[in-house]
Amino acid sequence: MIVALGFAGAVRADDTPLGKQMEEFNDAYKAFRKEKDPAKGAELAREAQGALVKSFALEPEMVSKMPDGPEKSKALAAYRGMIAKTLATLCEVESAFLDGKVDQVAELVDALKDQKKAGHDRFMEE
Repeated sequence: MIVALGFAGAVRADDTPLGKQMEEFNDAYKAFRKEKDPAKGAELAREAQGALVKSFALEPEMVSKMPDGPEKSKALAAYRGMIAKTLATLCEVESAFLDGKVDQVAELVDALKDQKKAGHDRFMEE
């Protein structure tokens, strides 16, 4: 996805620090959705968690463009809240794998899909 066009050329969302973390999250997410081995699934869930922890302190590009003030502060708080909620769900995914409840992971993946969509709808520019 191209998010900005400047004199230096196109800037892709995955060329930003946040974009790179989200790409790491997405790679792990795609892998653990299909994983049947509990140990491998738990490791992939931890990889996704690591990417989200790193992204917690970053700002989505559309928020960073906002003028400083209460609205930007509210947007950042909402972003961090969404990241935290997704991180908590990923901890549930890890626990499900560790408990050998691979079937439960599918239910959690549905929750993650919804969280991912909500975050993209709110914080990504088309």
